[in-house]
Amino acid sequence: MKYSISGARGHVADPMETIRQAQDWGGPLGIDVLLADAAVVFGRAHVESAIQHALRAHDAGTMVAHSVSMESLRYLSAQPQVADAIRIAGIRAGTQELAVAVFGTDSTEELLKLFGWVRDDAVLEPREKSLLALGFTKQALSTVPADCRSDLALEKVALLDVWK
Repeated sequence: MKYSISGARGHVADPMETIRQAQDWGGPLGIDVLLADAAVVFGRAHVESAIQHALRAHDAGTMVAHSVSMESLRYLSAQPQVADAIRIAGIRAGTQELAVAVFGTDSTEELLKLFGWVRDDAVLEPREKSLLALGFTKQALSTVPADCRSDLALEKVALLDVWK
């Protein structure tokens, strides 16, 4: 399945309405849309890994969620339950930095234009983000060099398959 990933800057006033509009845009075109809070994204590789795991689960018939986008959100947040994934990585009122993925097309540009969001892949980078949202303790993080911490997000993604 082809897909595209981008980071974006914009403003989410009403997350449910934003998701509905994204579905209304993509649905008729056969496009599934993932909108996530970029605050819990620790690099493009983190999003890529989550999507690859979701696509493998889709192909194997082992998805927990009902769509590849929601399965990707589960992996991105390293949560076995969809509701917990939404709580941790879903967009909320006031979200201004987003991770956007579209499945079934090779560009996010039309979707970004629909919402008036500006593409900025830098929002996907780890920067000064906290891995506490993914369940790491301060004590555990203190044992890992700062330049290797984003690798922990990739490990959490991979471990979700073990926890199924």
